[in-house]
Amino acid sequence: MRTLSIDCGGSGIKGAIVGDDSTLLTERLRHQVPYPMSPEAFIALLAEMAAELGNFERATVGMPGMIRHGVVIATPHYPTVAGPHTHVDPVLAAAWSGFDVQRRLADLWQRPVLVLNDAQVQGAAVISGRGFEVIFTLGTGLGCAMFDDG
Repeated sequence: MRTLSIDCGGSGIKGAIVGDDSTLLTERLRHQVPYPMSPEAFIALLAEMAAELGNFERATVGMPGMIRHGVVIATPHYPTVAGPHTHVDPVLAAAWSGFDVQRRLADLWQRPVLVLNDAQVQGAAVISGRGFEVIFTLGTGLGCAMFDDG
């Protein structure tokens, strides 16, 4: 199974195709985040990356912020006018709030897509699945994910 794996950060969006045994099947691709970035520009960028990376059967996307069931509740960087730590554009913030990234990408690619908070995606790769586990991630911002028995 070839999985398109995309990590969406505040300064760059990285992606690769990963095999079932977690080996990279393609080179890692990185695109700088263009600001300001609307949800439509975001989808277009991910579509471009997917086309560059090639065939895949499913996708996993990790995004910064509060993501529930593939829907953006809030994301810290993308609604800003010029990138992290700059002024938030209220029109962009409203466009991002409630944006169903998972559905849009599944419709676009016609494949199963899972969109989660980026710390959840990273944590899922390293947790033991037993007991209460907390993951902290460092990047453009600070992320956190909690897991209870996996």
